[in-house]
Order: sequence, then structure tokens, then C-alpha cells
Amino acid sequence: MYQVPVASVARSLKPKDSEAEAGHQLSDATTGQSAGCQPAGRPLASLRLIATSDLHASVMPYDYCANRPNADLGLGAISQQIAEARGEARNCLLFDNGDFLQGSPLADYAATARRRRAHPVITAFNTLGYDAATLGNHEFDYGLRFLSEVLAEARFPVVSANIATRLGTSPARDETLMPPFTILRRQIFDDEGNAHILRIGVIGFAPPQIAEWDRDTLGGQVQTRDILAAARAWLPRLRAQGADIIVALAHTGIGTLDPEDGSENAATALAALAEIDAVVAGHSHQTFPGPNFPSSPDVDPVRGLLAGKPAVMPGHSANHVGIIDLRLQRLGSGGRRWHVVGSQARIGQRSDRTPTPALHQALAPDHRAALAWSRRQLGAAAVPLHTHFATAAPSAALALIAEAKAGHVAKALAGTAWSDLPLLSSATPFRGGGRGGPANFTEIPTGPLRMRNLSDLYPFPNTIVTLLMTGAEIADWLERSTAIFRQITPGAVDAPLHDDSVPSFLFETIPQLSYAIDLSQPARFDGQGRLVQPDARRITGLRFGDRPVDPHEEFLLVTNSHRAGRARLQDPSADLQVVFTDGARVQSVIAAHVQSRPCVGAMPQRNWHFLPMPGTSVRIAAGDGAALHLSDIATYRPQALSRDAEGFTHYRLHL
Repeated sequence: MYQVPVASVARSLKPKDSEAEAGHQLSDATTGQSAGCQPAGRPLASLRLIATSDLHASVMPYDYCANRPNADLGLGAISQQIAEARGEARNCLLFDNGDFLQGSPLADYAATARRRRAHPVITAFNTLGYDAATLGNHEFDYGLRFLSEVLAEARFPVVSANIATRLGTSPARDETLMPPFTILRRQIFDDEGNAHILRIGVIGFAPPQIAEWDRDTLGGQVQTRDILAAARAWLPRLRAQGADIIVALAHTGIGTLDPEDGSENAATALAALAEIDAVVAGHSHQTFPGPNFPSSPDVDPVRGLLAGKPAVMPGHSANHVGIIDLRLQRLGSGGRRWHVVGSQARIGQRSDRTPTPALHQALAPDHRAALAWSRRQLGAAAVPLHTHFATAAPSAALALIAEAKAGHVAKALAGTAWSDLPLLSSATPFRGGGRGGPANFTEIPTGPLRMRNLSDLYPFPNTIVTLLMTGAEIADWLERSTAIFRQITPGAVDAPLHDDSVPSFLFETIPQLSYAIDLSQPARFDGQGRLVQPDARRITGLRFGDRPVDPHEEFLLVTNSHRAGRARLQDPSADLQVVFTDGARVQSVIAAHVQSRPCVGAMPQRNWHFLPMPGTSVRIAAGDGAALHLSDIATYRPQALSRDAEGFTHYRLHL
């Protein structure tokens, strides 16, 4: 079993003449009392927790896909904000909550190039002086060897309590991949300027679905535990080893107080555990506290409380930082010397968007190298490749992805027993707006195709997986993808097309098939892929070539490793048969396809459409470049409606 180390390096912080604005008047998250009403004579101190999450290798204020600066993204763009937040408080800690190694051309470059330098994200964390971090699901996308080499350069502890290399008879007997927790010993100053040693316990968690999502990449080397089961096993040990306060770095979304076993979103239930004092949540790319979360007895989106504990979820791609201010009081006796008597949680607003000089200097070599790598030409596109309307009409970008995948597998299976079966290939608009914002669309103009365009088309290092499926299973595969659409009442005017609770990247199309989507029907499956309306069918008229798809007919479907893992989780009873996988990354397959032809891409064929609903219109949000591609949705007679505060342009589509 892993022996938990205790970080004992103290950080000296000079006392200041004044506290941060929120320092003395924080409400008690657990008792409702004012910090000023606590027993006299016991020292009071403030501790600020600053957190980032879901950076996705966005460290410089630069959009590598678009090949232009973007001051709204990047750890560099908020490094001044972090410095200012530190400067406001006597006692500070800086954390990252996972998904930091993947998600940009810079990450793809760092994973494929031969390098002697530390990973640019680790360089950034080391430069800014992060105190601790945890792992997200995307840390595993490039494999365990790569992850191990990257983390070897980290000058801060990385913790994760529910990811193991071997499961024991109980969670506390697991051989965890990383230390489940650490204890940071930090010198802090109380309100009177007196120094104390504070022992901060930091424990980490990640979605247990990692074992399936990355099964092909990890080859069974990683196993996972339910977040709450792991927490209940390790938290008493963390407290017993002397932690005064405990911070959970939880790469998980905000869910219910009583989630199912193995839940992907367990932050609320985690906060309810007695040992935890503060929670940093993430994974779902949302911001908390904030207006996008409905209020409930367990979720206070105004005060930033989950189950009564202070919590933040700081967005994605360094578009926000989370700040938790804790008010601490010294205890009179016992092994635990401090406890939380008040708190305030908030999302920090951006200030100066110029990287700190130290960070800019540290990352400059990586930035230059990534630019040179990203600008290498691979081939040419005959038509624009974009995803502005990829969830409303067929897309040339998705057709290219599907074509490349199908060509790779057809060549590999030529002459085998599988070569006579119909070959299908799915594709997804990974960059489809939504929580990623109005710049989160693929936009590649006609002309040269470069390395950076691969990350734009296909931002994940998934591998090729080919499944043997029946026609009925293919139909359900498409049904699951339609969960992104709301049910539309006939005659409705400007009804929202998309269900905002379901990410757009769950949508898939199969260009080799033709079909219609009946939006008047409820979704057969929910956003988690669970069957919720057994009698509902949105996919109608499903055909392969000139004939209807027989429910019993066998097909080969080329998908990717993540989708195959998600399918296993959605229906554990299904016998998912993998026919072919060679470990080839989809990005590499697309690159080879582009390089083998003088020009790629064609105007999309209308293989799918929404079933007509006369007198009915829906509303869809698109990015800045969408107006150039209205011809893709001409059949719906699009009309521009308005531009919202986030920067999305809304269009009316007539069904």
C-alpha cells in the first residue's frame, strides 16, 4: 500500500498591516455565527485558497488553432490575477484541480515532440508556485508512461485517492497511482501578526469512469474507486495524521447529495462529509458560484456553498480562478489545532491580462516551438471545414473525420473475414460552442491544412476502435446522440434547440447512413446514455444506401476509444464486441489521410435532417464566423435574431 508522504517545507509569509476585504466579516459556513462572536482569547487567522481547473494546456494567451492571440484564455492571462489575489491576503495556497495536460496544439506538440524540457504546463505551475494539484481524466489520454515522465518534473505534490494500479480488499488497501493525500505544513500569521504552523490536508479525486474511458490507452494498468468510497476510507487517516483543515481537490461535477455508486458528479456529496472543510470542483467546465446553477437545499450558488461547505468551480481554459477565503480559529486543545469558523467563496474577475514577466520568460521557448510545429502544412482543404451548425445539419468537417477513419480501417481489414460487412464511421463536433463559449467552434478556411488544424478538427488523442453492431444497436447509438436536443412542441416559436445540460460533443453522426430526427418526440436516452423513455424514437427512416437498415443486420462501426468506453458504461450488460483496434490515434489517421491526397473535403451531403414541423421554429447559438456558412442550413431558412452577452449569435431555424 502506498506510504503517504507529508510535505514539510514551510513557506514564510510576511505579515501585512491589513487583511483582505473579506477577511474579518466572513459568515460561518457551518454554524451561521459571525467570526467576531467566537470565544475571546483564541487566535483568529485568515487563509485564502486560489484554484484553477480544467486548464487543458491553455497556458499562454494564444489560440493556436486560430493562430492568433486570445487574451481571454490561458493561465498566462490570469497570472497577474493570481498574483493580485495573493497580494491581498497574508496566507495563501494555490491549487490546480486536474485536466491540465491535454486540450490544445501546445499539448499535442508536447506529447509528440522529442523534448528535454519539462512539460510547459508543469513549467507554468512550477513558475507560479502551485502548492498542490490533482489528476483529471484527461491526464491519462497520452498513457501512463507519459504522465509519469511529466509529473517527475513537478515541484509540488500531486494527489489522487481513487485511482489505483491495484485494488485492495478495501479502498484504504488500494495501491494508489499517486499519494491519496498530502499534508502541507505552512507558516501563517494570525490577526495579531503572530506566526503559527498550519497543517493543511489536501486530498484528490477524479471521475471513476477513467478506467473505461481510457481502457485502450491504459491497457488495464489503472483501476478506479467510487469517489465517496475512497473519501470515506482516506479522510479519517488524513485527519489522524494531523491535518488541521482539509481541502478536497475534486475533479468532478456538482451533483446530488446522494449520488449513485460510481457517479461522475459527486462534489456535493463529497462536501457533505464531516472531515472536509472546502471543495474545489471541476470537470464540467462550469463556474460556481454563479447564476447558472439552480438553488437547492444543498447547493447555494450565491454564497458558494455545497452542503454548507465553501466551494468553487473555476470554469475551464483559465477563463476564471476560484477563490475561497477561510476564517480560522485556534482550538484550545486536542490534536486538531485550528478549525473553520467562516468562509467566503467566489469566482475571481480578470484584471491585467498580460502574463507575469517570470511566466512569460519561462514559457517563451515552448510557445515558439509549438507555433513552428503547429504551422507545418499537411495538405489542403477544398471547402471550409467548420462546426458552427454541425448539430443542425451535415458538416464537411465531420464528413472528413468519418472518411479518414473508415479508410484507415477498410485498408486494415482488407482480405479478412470482416471485409464483407458494411463499414460505418461516426464523427463528433468536439468544438461545438456550449460551455466552451462562442470561440469554441472549428473554423478552417479553404486552403492549406496545417498541424494546428488537426487539433481544431479532433482535439483528443483517442485511438481507433471498430465495433461489431446490429442495425438495432446502431439505431440506439444515434438515439443517444440526439439527447442534446430538447423536445419541441409543434407550433412553438423560437424554442431552444439544445438542452444546455447535455454537452454538444455527445452528438454524433454517421455519414454512411441517412435518417431524420423527430424533435417532437422525447429523448429515448438521457445525457448519461441511460434509457429513460423506452417507447420513444427520434431516429426515423434509417437507411443504408437504398435500403432500410435491418435491426438484425450486422455492421462495423468505426468509433474511438473514449466512445467505446462510454458505451460500456452506458450499458454494462451489452456484449460490446471489438473487431479491430491498432492503437492508432485518430489525429494521426486524419493526418495520413490528408497527406495522401492533393486536396480533401467536399460539400456535405444531406444524409440527415430534422423531420419537418410546419409552423415551428427553434433557436440555435453560433459563433462569430457562422454568418459565412448559412448556406449549410439554408433549408431551414435561417434568420439572425440577436447577440447575447457571452458573444453567441442566435439564429432562428424554421422546421
